Amino acid sequence: MDGVFYLWLLWGIWTYTTFLLRKSHPDRFQLSFICLVLICVFPYGLKIGPFEVALPIIVLALICILYIRKLSLKQKLYMLVVVMTMGMIYGGIGLLSIYDPVLMFVDRDFIISLSFVLVSFFFYSHSSLYQLRIIAIGGSSVIGDFFLGIPLYKVGFSYSLGGPEYLDIVALSIGLLLALKAVEELNQFVYFKTETNKGEMKNL
Repeated sequence: MDGVFYLWLLWGIWTYTTFLLRKSHPDRFQLSFICLVLICVFPYGLKIGPFEVALPIIVLALICILYIRKLSLKQKLYMLVVVMTMGMIYGGIGLLSIYDPVLMFVDRDFIISLSFVLVSFFFYSHSSLYQLRIIAIGGSSVIGDFFLGIPLYKVGFSYSLGGPEYLDIVALSIGLLLALKAVEELNQFVYFKTETNKGEMKNL
């Protein structure tokens, strides 16, 4: 069922932020609230002109806009380049999978998600910029879905913007980012413990 990975990821993040994240964390309530909103709007959509637009993509776009507003002008312009680049990647791979599916030797969703993660690391390589990577993926996926939906509409295909397949791609991309972040933090923890143990041995 399309959209299941999206729902499972949000429920997992909500459970972590609500019950496991320390209460003093500044983003605890914000993250929990965003997850609940995205879960609640999942089955709903709007008719905007000729397009069926799912509510989650609208909420996701608003979240990205609110976050980008806090950036400096230089960071905003850089983010614009990143979002447009990754959006074209999304639209290009999506169109290629429709018009020539033989070339898709791997599942389209995985190719797009992996491309998103790799490109986000290319533009935001420092480990402290993982939040910007997530915003870049969210914003570019919104743009990319429009890049994909408009040409399909022009040639007579019906396409729902922000549908369950799109949400699974976003969830898979963010899930990969979070998994890499967890591995990075685990590696740092092990390195810290190893260095600490070495220091204790030297003191002996």
